[in-house]
Amino acid sequence: MLDLENIESKFATIVNSGEFKKLQDLFNKAEHVFMFGHGGNMAVAEHAAVDSSRLTDKNVHAPGGGVLCTSIQSDTSFDEWLEFWLTVRLRGLDPSKCLAVGFSCSLNSHSANALVRALNWASDKGVGTSMVSAQYNPCGNSEIVKVVQNVNNYHTSEILSLALTYQLIHGAGFKCPSILKK
Repeated sequence: MLDLENIESKFATIVNSGEFKKLQDLFNKAEHVFMFGHGGNMAVAEHAAVDSSRLTDKNVHAPGGGVLCTSIQSDTSFDEWLEFWLTVRLRGLDPSKCLAVGFSCSLNSHSANALVRALNWASDKGVGTSMVSAQYNPCGNSEIVKVVQNVNNYHTSEILSLALTYQLIHGAGFKCPSILKK
């Protein structure tokens, strides 16, 4: 059987943590939310952004799609592409009404470092920031709210990341529809 590392218990622990409560508060106050990840978490961020947009009154975006990513990487570099994407998305917006959330399973990989770089940039611009990660990542400035899952498997982290985005929607007072009542 697939090891999900006692996922329901992990979920409850995370949702009741002080760091997740800080993220929930940032999400509740934000008008514009930018979600991004790398690897499988890029798909998690895109899925979460679509559902957050349709189930809340928030403007939520993710840099999904290979055309977008490779185009921006061609214009910048692998290290800078997420930062550049945020620069473009934040044009004309009040940073104090924005939230950037990064999802990562890896620690100190090339792509994880690009994610941290983008969060640092956003934080420096006055955007609320959070990193949801499989394990504690010491990178990033102190303003980044670090939600740590304390898991070992990529699949467990990615499932938890998506589940936590539904908790953010629910915690902001919006309804996640059931299949039978849709």
